[in-house]
Amino acid sequence: MAQPQPHFPQPTNNGYLSENDDTENQASFFKEMRGNLMIVAILAAGSTYQAGLNPPGGDWQDDQGHKAGTPILHDRFFDRYQTFFYCNAISFLSSLVVIILLMNKHFYRDMKKVKALEITMVLDLFSFMAAYAAGSCRRVSSSIYVFLLMGAVFIYVLTLAWHHSVLRAIANRFPEHFPSIQNRT
Repeated sequence: MAQPQPHFPQPTNNGYLSENDDTENQASFFKEMRGNLMIVAILAAGSTYQAGLNPPGGDWQDDQGHKAGTPILHDRFFDRYQTFFYCNAISFLSSLVVIILLMNKHFYRDMKKVKALEITMVLDLFSFMAAYAAGSCRRVSSSIYVFLLMGAVFIYVLTLAWHHSVLRAIANRFPEHFPSIQNRT
């Protein structure tokens, strides 16, 4: 009985994969990226929605000097509340935008559109982190640690993006050595 042989794409005479193999690889990449972005966007939307309904610190329960239902953070730390509110709103809305765009299967087939979605997700996640930092700490010393951690994550993401762009530039400069990287632009 004959065993099925694995299929390995064969390079063509110019060193690149055939058009069909590249299209299959791109379709697989877009499908996986779409699923990953959808999961993250749904989780961020759900978390930010919940945080908007129940702001950090809770609400005033009675009208003893404060209006019942007003967030305590709003009255005690107004600047922190404003930061939390706007960052949470940005994160929630950008999550909804990503979810709506990903529901259209034709939208994510172009690499530039996928990159725009990735950038929107980065904005979403950094807004999410800023809302967390503004709402979770009351002391300045604790806040400094959280914002330093956010800065480290931001620097890491920028370094990763820069490193990726440098590698892509090298691959574009020497296509005979990096045919699979060069084709994904």
